[in-house]
Amino acid sequence: MTSTIKLFTNPDREVPMRVIVCGLPRTGTMSVRLALHQLGIYRCYHMVSVLGDLDSQADLWVAAFDNKYGDEKTRGAPWTRAQWDEILGTYQATVDMPAVVFSVELARAYPEAKVIVMRRDPDAWYASVSGTIVKAMKPTTAWNWIVTLYCAALDSRQRGWIRLGMTMDKYLASLHEKKSAVAWFHSMYEEFADGIPADRRLEYTVGDGWGPLCAYLDLPVPMVRDEATGEPVEAPFPRANDRASWLKEYASIRAQMASGATWNLINWTCRLAAIAGLGFVLWTSVGSQAGGEL
Repeated sequence: MTSTIKLFTNPDREVPMRVIVCGLPRTGTMSVRLALHQLGIYRCYHMVSVLGDLDSQADLWVAAFDNKYGDEKTRGAPWTRAQWDEILGTYQATVDMPAVVFSVELARAYPEAKVIVMRRDPDAWYASVSGTIVKAMKPTTAWNWIVTLYCAALDSRQRGWIRLGMTMDKYLASLHEKKSAVAWFHSMYEEFADGIPADRRLEYTVGDGWGPLCAYLDLPVPMVRDEATGEPVEAPFPRANDRASWLKEYASIRAQMASGATWNLINWTCRLAAIAGLGFVLWTSVGSQAGGEL
């Protein structure tokens, strides 16, 4: 069985796993993440968690995908709670990719956690995916290819992102073609339904608002003070990560990777220059000593 890469010296869980959100990308996962934060569930694992620590997180998820979907050399028994804690030990909830692909396994590993299944119309879901994730998955211009290769050569985060992306491409359906993408969408929800008892999961959309979410989690609806009347009223449900915001955020991440690659290039160039300078000084010093002896 493939073993996980050690992330913590002591994998003992630091906080309880409270919620597992079975939400594919573009089903309102960021809005729910923000909603859970407002409800006091502060540490919610999302794809942004991976992007924030690609150097360690990417290979952990590659190992998880290989263990579930790989051949006889890499596939093994479902990971244990302790193994999942290697990735999620400091988190109280999970949502979005890549964790959503392992929702059934996580629900079994954390039986105390409540499960929320995010719903969205498949056609609307694919329209959102094709306008965001599909656009970002592969470079579409020669310049984008150059930037990608430049970052991959000089920035370890980009290399981690490429490894994880290639792994997901290998095992999951292509999102570039609607028919296969929607078929995968349905297959994931069938997996949730087959693997998680109906009495343990809440079927939910972001349009449902606070009511059913708070009732299921047994938490009070967040309240704010109305500026006009001064009376407490229900807080607006968070709405985040629309297509424009998603593309803007992804462009920012790409810019950070390019900046990191450039910084690494400058750093390595300075080191090489320093080594070359020191070598030149030593060479001239030895040369002058030898000339003096003559």
